[in-house]
Amino acid sequence: MKKTPILLAAAFNFLAIFSTLGIFFIEGQGDSAFNSLFNSLWWTIVTFTTVGYGDMSPITVEGRIFGMLILAGGVILNSVVISLVSNWFLNYRSSRFYGLKPVDMHDHIMICSNDEIFITSIITENLEFYEANKIVIVSELKEHPLKRTPYESIPWVSGIPYDTGTLKKASVDRAAIAYVSFADDSETVLTVMQVEKFTNQEAITIALDNDDDYHKHLANVGCDYALNPYDIYVPLMVQAFRGPGAPTLIREMILRGRHSHTIESVKISPEFINKPWLDYLLACKKKYGQIPLEMIDEEERAYANPKCDMLISPNSKALMLVPPKDKSMIDGKGARLTGLSPILPTGHILICSDQHTFIRRILVELELSGVNEDIVILSKLEPILDLDSQFNIDWVLAKVSSDKGFVEARVKEAKVAFVDHEQDNHTLMEVIRLENLTDGAIFTIASYRVGEIGDRLLEAGCDFSVNSDELIAPVLSQSAAHQGVGRLIEQIISQDHHSESMFARKLSHNWKECSWFDTMVYLKTKYEYLAMGLMKQGNDRLLTNPAMDVPVSVGDSVLFITSKSEL
Repeated sequence: MKKTPILLAAAFNFLAIFSTLGIFFIEGQGDSAFNSLFNSLWWTIVTFTTVGYGDMSPITVEGRIFGMLILAGGVILNSVVISLVSNWFLNYRSSRFYGLKPVDMHDHIMICSNDEIFITSIITENLEFYEANKIVIVSELKEHPLKRTPYESIPWVSGIPYDTGTLKKASVDRAAIAYVSFADDSETVLTVMQVEKFTNQEAITIALDNDDDYHKHLANVGCDYALNPYDIYVPLMVQAFRGPGAPTLIREMILRGRHSHTIESVKISPEFINKPWLDYLLACKKKYGQIPLEMIDEEERAYANPKCDMLISPNSKALMLVPPKDKSMIDGKGARLTGLSPILPTGHILICSDQHTFIRRILVELELSGVNEDIVILSKLEPILDLDSQFNIDWVLAKVSSDKGFVEARVKEAKVAFVDHEQDNHTLMEVIRLENLTDGAIFTIASYRVGEIGDRLLEAGCDFSVNSDELIAPVLSQSAAHQGVGRLIEQIISQDHHSESMFARKLSHNWKECSWFDTMVYLKTKYEYLAMGLMKQGNDRLLTNPAMDVPVSVGDSVLFITSKSEL
């Protein structure tokens, strides 16, 4: 194939010389138009290209026969050239269409996945890379993963994600960040391992896994941050049950945007080195309206919500809660709270799910939260035999939304229901039936995956819903941009006794009204609580990181971070 252009060039030169000399010797006598080599060359070119101006033509029989031969040769040569050029364009387009063409990039993002939702959400969180043409997709699919979407022009490479040839086509050795997510966690681990190898561990690798057992394998191959989706949205669902406010604040921290607070990594100014953490906390709030959440020392050890008297070590960084550009979110309106419906004082907890992993994870979070109610699990799955739980659990085996299942699960006696199904239509149908059977008395908390289902759940009376996919990409992207953010968010959401978690408390009648800044100082110095948000009494809004002079009164609720041992 590589010799074809050379052969074509040789054939063209040969025919051009042969035609020019031939017509010159046959027709070039006397005052003929072919009496110069240049004129003969002109006729050759015109004949080759089948233009046929007619300004000169052979007049002898021999010349006309020779002209017919040259015309036939020109047609054949043109056909070959046109065919080869067409094939080249077709192959070029096909190689891009089928992901066969190597991508020449540097300092770019690699998205290794077969999941269209995951790929799209990562691109959405990294639009600056998309606009700079710095994204390449690596997928095992046979056609572009985002075909017929606004992102179908993004270069992609088709092949086994951890194959050397596939990764080289994606310029893996020059990649800055790699996001990896596959249904098979072993593929995820192997892909991360290969990316770390080719980049000498200089690329930031961010992975999504489905099984906690693979967390250690990802850590062993050098993955910078790995996340199980259940570690984000399941604790958030339990937070909605434990009390309003916390899920709204956490969602705001995760969903970056003009109206949201964000978590960013900043280097601590040398003036605060060897000074108490409280000095730094109050200075950041006074000067910039920011709240430092965690200190990371030069040995990469992380301290969430450090104690007041903890000294700041040299070369330390802080994970900082940074206010949004829209100041009205601090000084005025705030974010609308969700899940404000009252929860019945008595009744059991109902878990409706067709996923064993979700059931295990929700039980863990409920146990960490100190829940002591009886639990009924309504599922089409066979009971989990090795459940290690303190709860009194009744497992009801029934099809989704079946009358028999609802009766056996004593739905009318339940106070709260956690609903999570692989298919959103099953989740929606179950919420509709639960709300109808209890006349809206049950507090329903549901997860979903497709955007418009959230509105349908709200219309059905669902008290709190969370898009399980919506939160994942922002956490992963923030972790890629600022080391430690993902781990900190997981700690804050979870009710783990060994980590800093978020709690909400209403101020009693003994509280004396004061400013938000004074409230922060009091709670931190007396209890080591890091005040983060304020819910004004009788209002359905949450003020995240309020302005310093916002009044705090009796009956208001404060959201804060602390460990359970400090609570």
